[in-house]
Amino acid sequence: MEKENRKKIGLALGSGGVRGLAHIGVIKVLQKNKIPIDFISGSSVGSLIGSYLSVFGEVESLEKSILENSKELLPLLFDFSLKGGLVKGRKIDDSFKRIFKDADFSKTKIPFFVIATDLISGQPVVYSSGKLSPAVHGSMAVPLVFKPFHYKEKLLVDGGLSDPVPVETLKKAGADSVIAVNLYHKNEFRNKKFTFSGVALRSVRIALHNLSKISVRNADIILNPDTSNFLNKLKMKDYLNKEKIKEIISIGEEEARRNLPEIKKITMV
Repeated sequence: MEKENRKKIGLALGSGGVRGLAHIGVIKVLQKNKIPIDFISGSSVGSLIGSYLSVFGEVESLEKSILENSKELLPLLFDFSLKGGLVKGRKIDDSFKRIFKDADFSKTKIPFFVIATDLISGQPVVYSSGKLSPAVHGSMAVPLVFKPFHYKEKLLVDGGLSDPVPVETLKKAGADSVIAVNLYHKNEFRNKKFTFSGVALRSVRIALHNLSKISVRNADIILNPDTSNFLNKLKMKDYLNKEKIKEIISIGEEEARRNLPEIKKITMV
């Protein structure tokens, strides 16, 4: 089928921290089954995975890099500050520039949109021009963990706070159909025992879970990888365990394969 005679497909990659490894699995299945991706949007970790896909046209090399260098990724966070956030983000910013080869939005293979949140106005900010790495940095600036990031006269924090699964951005860009990957799953709420910090974490997850349902309401296909078992059992040090990384990626693959019949339908005229 010629590209001009089919629907244009958008892929919205949602926020969700370590859950974002599932995005890699979803993309691998889509590409293996020749599902076209004409536009990509990403919020928080979705902006990181989406930017890699937009620049290189695939994610297998990203998966390989993560698996081969998993124990070297954690030191990127060892850049602490007590002014506004625990992590300055300088080392992470340098890492992004290296990963994306200091790429510009205009040079991407697939049109790409990064969503961050302006801490001043509380509104989502969409970036689709200029350098990729600062936009991704801003989109991933989790409050109290990373310092808010000054970029283009905005004070940026995590994109998931305002638009965790940026579907509407793709509709406005011209996508006829949108596949949304929502990483917040209802099964995250099974645990009924809470520590003091657990109450705070659950509260944030509830807010993001409900906000994500609003974000995806106009998506044509909603993929919802269930990584809840990992979130409820893993410790921070386990997040960079190679076998755990593979398992989370495989959850994304399974979710995409399960929805392939419906995904294929929306690519048809």
